[in-house]
Formats: sequence, C-alpha cells, structure tokens
Amino acid sequence: MDFHLLGQTVSLRTDLPEEMVEEIQQLLREREREINRKYRFLPPLKVAILLLLQISGDYVKMKRDQEALRQALLEKASQIEKYLEKEKSSLGCS
Repeated sequence: MDFHLLGQTVSLRTDLPEEMVEEIQQLLREREREINRKYRFLPPLKVAILLLLQISGDYVKMKRDQEALRQALLEKASQIEKYLEKEKSSLGCS
C-alpha cells in the first residue's frame, strides 16, 4: 500500500484495513494543510514534528478522557450495586 504524506510516497505493508489507512491519510493531510496555512514555509521535518505532536496530544487527551469515563462508570456501577443491596435487604430478600 502506498502512503502519501508531506509530499512523499512510501510503500508500506500493514495489517490495518485499507479504509482505516485511507482515513488516517485524510486526517494527516487535513492537519498538514492546517499547519501549512498557519506556519508558512516550514520545512517538511518541522511539519512532521508538529503533526506528531498534535496527533500524540490528541491521543493522550483521549486516553485520559477514556480513563476518567471508566472511573466514573465504575463509581456509578458501585453506587447502583449498593442501592440494590440496600433495597434487597429492606425487602427482606437474602
């Protein structure tokens, strides 16, 4: 599969589905255009570094958000479990 980024074409072998690779390429092209609009005349290496920082930052934020959501869900599940146990005991169920 050919991967196009920063004016370069690289042939890659990947286990990712082709539609996922295309979606990744589209995301990177959009980010590259944004960077080039904001910072004109940056060398490709610096554009690549900015892309890496942006994507990595997004990943870390999503990872943190996912962990916070997981913790909130665990807390809610615990509250529900305690409520059900309380209701069960108040009804005289064992």
